[in-house]
Amino acid sequence: MRSVSAAAIVVLACSLLSAQTPAPPQTARQALIEMFFGSAPNHLEKHLPDATRKTLQKLDSGDGRSLLSEFSMLSAAAKAGGANLQTFDSGPTLVSVDQSDKAAEHVEITVERDDLMGDEDQIELALHVTTTGKEQALPFIPRFTFSMKSEADVWRLNEISVTVRVPLADPDFLKTIEDRQRAQNEQTTIWSLRTVTESEKAYLKMQGSYACSLSALAKKNSDGKMFFWDTQLASGKKNGYIYAISSCDASHYKIVFRRRRHDSRGGRWKGDHVPEQRRGCRGEVGE
Repeated sequence: MRSVSAAAIVVLACSLLSAQTPAPPQTARQALIEMFFGSAPNHLEKHLPDATRKTLQKLDSGDGRSLLSEFSMLSAAAKAGGANLQTFDSGPTLVSVDQSDKAAEHVEITVERDDLMGDEDQIELALHVTTTGKEQALPFIPRFTFSMKSEADVWRLNEISVTVRVPLADPDFLKTIEDRQRAQNEQTTIWSLRTVTESEKAYLKMQGSYACSLSALAKKNSDGKMFFWDTQLASGKKNGYIYAISSCDASHYKIVFRRRRHDSRGGRWKGDHVPEQRRGCRGEVGE
């Protein structure tokens, strides 16, 4: 009986001691996560310096709400947008996001540096975007450093610094930028072809025949109006492509285009390559 009572006392004492053990203090990293992804009403302003918080509370967004409340609403909207968002209190990843409508896209914010010095901590973060398992090269590589300072046992954000790195000598980075620009140019080509097609329809309606040159579409008609205002397209050269109207008569026309490429010997342009899905794009009416 005594042994049972002693055991009960030991269990009760351990329970009381564990209940009285204080929770570990919040780290600067946890405070940063709470600032941007917390759910408490004051999750943002709690970690701002007093002077900053008082100033932001005075600034009205125009509809009676402060900028702090506006930011909190944006943060809540981002979390409610359907994305699978995870945060991590430790390890190399701070935030991981998978877009619900883009199954192949994955975004990560990684911790590149976390330097704790007394009551100050500097946390450097980097952004990574992965599509179908391959990391995408951004036009520039941003780094964000958050300087946190502990005041009254609360970590507060004192400073944000942003640095941008552009690896101009990296062949993979340069190739990615070139491919992205080429894709944009091809998209512009589609818009240009649509512009010409719609302008030819308007020209036919007003003049009774098709225009047999791009420059004719850019000239003012008898009412002083132009069929399109794109002077670059009217010149036949735009965004790395050459355009022309050929095989044209009163009831037929064909839009011919090709990508131009600078000859390595200099001074000459040649355009023997056209993306397969674009080749032969044309507009014809009549027999």
